Amino acid sequence: MRSLFDVFLPLHTVWWTIFGQTLSLALSSTYHVFAANPALAAVGAYGLAIMAVTVLVRLVLAPLFQLQLSLGRRTMENQRTLAPQLTDIRKKFKNDPQKLQAATMQLYREHGINPLGGLSGCLPALLQFPILTALYWVFLGNTKNGTIVDHFLFVPHLNQTPMAHPLLAGLPIPTLVYLVIPLLAAATTFVQSRMMQQAPSPAATEQEQQQQQMTRTMQVMMPVMIAYFAFITPAGLGLYWFISNCVSIIQQYFVTGWGGLRPQKGTRRATT
Repeated sequence: MRSLFDVFLPLHTVWWTIFGQTLSLALSSTYHVFAANPALAAVGAYGLAIMAVTVLVRLVLAPLFQLQLSLGRRTMENQRTLAPQLTDIRKKFKNDPQKLQAATMQLYREHGINPLGGLSGCLPALLQFPILTALYWVFLGNTKNGTIVDHFLFVPHLNQTPMAHPLLAGLPIPTLVYLVIPLLAAATTFVQSRMMQQAPSPAATEQEQQQQQMTRTMQVMMPVMIAYFAFITPAGLGLYWFISNCVSIIQQYFVTGWGGLRPQKGTRRATT
């Protein structure tokens, strides 16, 4: 059975070379630099190293994330511009759903608009999965080696999973010191997803309404998923996700503002 997966070994080797070895070297080097400083070591050199590497990763991904935010914002603005024409199309073909759908898609094609462009808000999370997977194995390797002091602030061990320290035996909730980071990761995930959501168009088509409903569902599901993953993976991964979200929120604010996190009063009245 194992031989069936040998075809994926070259991909695994490339992935580990690009992400695993690079992140392991960066994390180890940064840790030893911080650990040499008594004050930083007291705070938690390992946690500070994770934060520094996270910021470095986000700086590398910043141009791609910036491009994605700009394209998403442009798509939203184009859809707002086409709102009057979409209203006319809906009136004209209100009794013919097929022609309505065809005319709507034709209008989008003429203006180069992707009607599902708003779903790109999930891409930042997807782009980081190869990095998260590599970090998972790096943390496990550090746990086995036992050569790193992995405390950080109030968290005793960043290389251990929060669920290894349940609040009560059999209860799927970690103790408070291990619960904080997963909750912060989930909360910042929710904030980021809300910022990506623009105010709904008052002339939204049925397809756009379905897209908006899907986006709202993802805004609830993603934080829950991130909290769950942060429970069952090393606490350092939750810290990585939290810091990564904070950097993304800052970058996103300068492109889209607060977005759906703080809708304008005029827009709120128009949608009620």
